Amino acid sequence: MLDETVASRGTATPARAFEEIPWLEGATGWSGHNALIRKDRLAFARLVADAARPLSRVKTPFADVVAIGTPEIAHEILVEKHADFIKSAMLRFSLYPLAGDGLFTSDGELWKRQRKLMAPLFHPGALASYAEDMVACTEREVSTWRDGDSLPIFRETTRITMAIAGKTLFDADTFSEADAIGEALTMALDWTAKQAGGPFAIAHLVTSRMLEKSSDASPEPVRAKLKEVAARLRMPLFLPGAEGRTLQRALDHLDAHVQHMIDDRRSGARKNDLLARLLHAHDDDHGVMSDKQLRDEVLTLFVAGHETTATGLAWTVDLLCRHPEWYARVRAEVDALGRRPTLADLPKLEVCLRVFKEALRVYPPVYFFGRTAQRETTIGGVRLPRFTNVVILPWALHRNPRVWPDPERFDPDRFLPAAEHARHRSAWLPFGAGPRVCIGNHFALMEAPLVLATMFRDHDFELLERDTPEPFATLRPRKGVPVRVKKRVN
Repeated sequence: MLDETVASRGTATPARAFEEIPWLEGATGWSGHNALIRKDRLAFARLVADAARPLSRVKTPFADVVAIGTPEIAHEILVEKHADFIKSAMLRFSLYPLAGDGLFTSDGELWKRQRKLMAPLFHPGALASYAEDMVACTEREVSTWRDGDSLPIFRETTRITMAIAGKTLFDADTFSEADAIGEALTMALDWTAKQAGGPFAIAHLVTSRMLEKSSDASPEPVRAKLKEVAARLRMPLFLPGAEGRTLQRALDHLDAHVQHMIDDRRSGARKNDLLARLLHAHDDDHGVMSDKQLRDEVLTLFVAGHETTATGLAWTVDLLCRHPEWYARVRAEVDALGRRPTLADLPKLEVCLRVFKEALRVYPPVYFFGRTAQRETTIGGVRLPRFTNVVILPWALHRNPRVWPDPERFDPDRFLPAAEHARHRSAWLPFGAGPRVCIGNHFALMEAPLVLATMFRDHDFELLERDTPEPFATLRPRKGVPVRVKKRVN
């Protein structure tokens, strides 16, 4: 039952109607905000940041959409009333060719089972065994840099984090294939970014929604059939055009790489990592996971395990090069170790951790995500109808001046313990929040200081050209953060 009242200063106040939510400024013509979202998601995020309202209605021709502008409302959706929402249908549709029914896109019982299965490997206590591999993978990449090299640091951080994800999660060496795998992933993520909000996705999802609504009033077995067809339309029926063929080639390359790992394990290779755990997992019917399920989880964890951290590390180098006082503090902290970093050194790398966290605030890799109300619910004292799409924009939330004074200023002191404790717990959302918080958040926050310390131990970086964010599937640097690498004389 919908709760028709909300608590307000100790009294019961009737929930307001959805139609009372103020419209977000900037809508144009029949398509409303949809054209801007397709063209420039950061410009749309700026509208939400400037409005700084708890809820704003977003004008689209196909669905009820609201954008979230405060951490309190984000917390209510992601934490307090998470059971009322599922992953955005648009997100699932656009990511499905790459991630399938993996942890990032799945819902319901499948998600619960997979999350429970994988969670122990990402517990902070279990991560300790990964530290040595994180440092070793970074050392191998930086050993290829020559004094005076000019290179895009995002390419290098991608190689590093890809090698770390491959080694720690799947005990696989991706170093020699990093560029080919990275190119295939970029192709797949490019398709994802272009499809989100596009006509191909809208045609599928609007039809799916109509069938879902029709099934509610239909008798069995018609209801079951309508639900079946509606579910099928929540993923692409085919991959159209030249872009679809490009995507298919990328997927073929990635699938072959994953299948090789699976075949290697099925042939008897005995290892104790995430893939081994997945291979030996049994569902409630005592059946092993299919190769398709394994493929979906492997690619989901592989992408999530390197893409966002690589992006965050590249932006960290960019921001440090533009803020020499913080660059000097990082270098002094690394020099104070006097040797290669280890797990025991993490408490001594607190400046490295803070600059990384602030980089994730300024340029959150996952800058735009959504939820869909699976039932009528009340959020922020407003009734949201079933199927309402909720847009959560960490990029906008991280620029709310009520929470982040002078939000455009780079200031890692925002992440001193006292400052973190004083803020709302959902003010900083690079990893999401609630039960669906990124399973690898502790992994990333351990990895980043170790990688930065290894990079800065023997090298200096000179920014050759200031970069700008590209609202890709993640918030990548448009030019890859071009730098000149200089070897340090110790």
